[in-house]
Amino acid sequence: MNPPKTFEKVVYIKPSLTLNEFPMDTLIHIQSFMEPLDIIALRQCSKIMASATAHRTVWFDALRRVCVAQEVSILTFPMENMSLRDLEHAATSPARFIAHLSKQRETEEIIPALSTRIFQPRLPRPLTGISGDISRMRLIPGGRYLVTTSNLARMSVWDLGHRPAAIIKPYPLVSIVLSFQPSELLIQPTEDHSGFRILTISVAANANLVDVTVYEIYPATEEPTLQQIANHSIFASNLRVYALTPNRFTYYHNFLLTTWDFTENTAGIVHVYQPLWTITVAPTTVIGHCDDGIVMVEVPPLHPVGTPAAGVVVEPVSPSPMVSHTHDVFAEFIDLHMAPTDWHTSPSIPLVMDVFGRLEDGFPAYARSLLHEIPGGGHPDLPSAFPILMGISRVPHETFDADFCGRLQLANTHLFRTWATSPTELMINMARVPYRRQIEFESKTSYLWGLPNNVQGFLYDLDPMSGRFVTWTTPDIRVVDFLLPHF
Repeated sequence: MNPPKTFEKVVYIKPSLTLNEFPMDTLIHIQSFMEPLDIIALRQCSKIMASATAHRTVWFDALRRVCVAQEVSILTFPMENMSLRDLEHAATSPARFIAHLSKQRETEEIIPALSTRIFQPRLPRPLTGISGDISRMRLIPGGRYLVTTSNLARMSVWDLGHRPAAIIKPYPLVSIVLSFQPSELLIQPTEDHSGFRILTISVAANANLVDVTVYEIYPATEEPTLQQIANHSIFASNLRVYALTPNRFTYYHNFLLTTWDFTENTAGIVHVYQPLWTITVAPTTVIGHCDDGIVMVEVPPLHPVGTPAAGVVVEPVSPSPMVSHTHDVFAEFIDLHMAPTDWHTSPSIPLVMDVFGRLEDGFPAYARSLLHEIPGGGHPDLPSAFPILMGISRVPHETFDADFCGRLQLANTHLFRTWATSPTELMINMARVPYRRQIEFESKTSYLWGLPNNVQGFLYDLDPMSGRFVTWTTPDIRVVDFLLPHF
């Protein structure tokens, strides 16, 4: 009798690949899911990984993703003509600027600048022979383009170059004379993100009129022009409470809150029973600061401008709801500062509201809230958006003045705000975007810039995406870069 057959079990072990053994196109594809600084860190793994990170395709994609996240036109950077190092510099700039500010230094110690370029703007002279001083300036996110207006109502757009060492031409890309001298410049990207819009607010004192005009420019074209796309007149002697949101300009005057859609030329008006000092605007709700605290007003239906429906003032069905949880954390309420960035239009960008006050121990601080929409519209007597308090953060006693706070800016994972502590000194505060609630969160306050005391005032703007700071003192514009072009 034959013995039973036995079978030996064979176990097949699938060979595993190390990262170095992946095909090069796979390694390049993997990097399309990585943050720019993580790609740099990948170089430390091996020579093969270092080679994989040195492909222009990797940095084309990394810079494109950074531009999309910051809503900056890809045409800001001439990628085809940029060196590999220039691509790396541009793509990693937001994260490196955050790291630069995060370094341990004394509050009074100024943040070191790596490059300063100075130029005298040359503008066409009118019949008087005087070109006028610069009265307003805005640095477009990406750091390449600068918008200025002069006290002779001339608006100009300048190309500062994308590289810290680029030679700046002292002549503007385009320059026009406006009907009135603007008292404010607001900016946002065009809908296709290949250009940007400039909204000017001008007060014609003699006519008791406030003029609001929207321009578009596509600076990467061969012959860029400033094209007027919308205009709105407000019968008022001044306008101090307003906000720019995607395609809309909202303003408060004489107990009326008006929303104007400048792409559709539609408008709606709602009656507000409290005088408002500042506002921030969600897609469906306006949050305002009044004497009694914080009030929430629903955006009314919009109708074509010029029709009877557009002029109808909507009366609230019930008193507008008010909230106090965003400032009850303070022993002393200083100010509700609602000057968020006017640039971002993406719904994925968090809408932030800051309230400034003093804590029980006397420390100045700000309470940061995120505005969240209520799904489904909620109850008809409740607002369709609501501020959620995310936490508070302290700022140093000697450096803080809420009256001089600038607008909120976003780059990468952090929010930035600047303020003046004297006519020639600037501070900057930086904190992570809060995505979870906490009693107190950490922020970093640093001394950003200073000029000699004999300088009589100056204008400035900051772009945290590129780590670039621009300031004007008669007769020069200084372009300051905080990041080395090579690292």
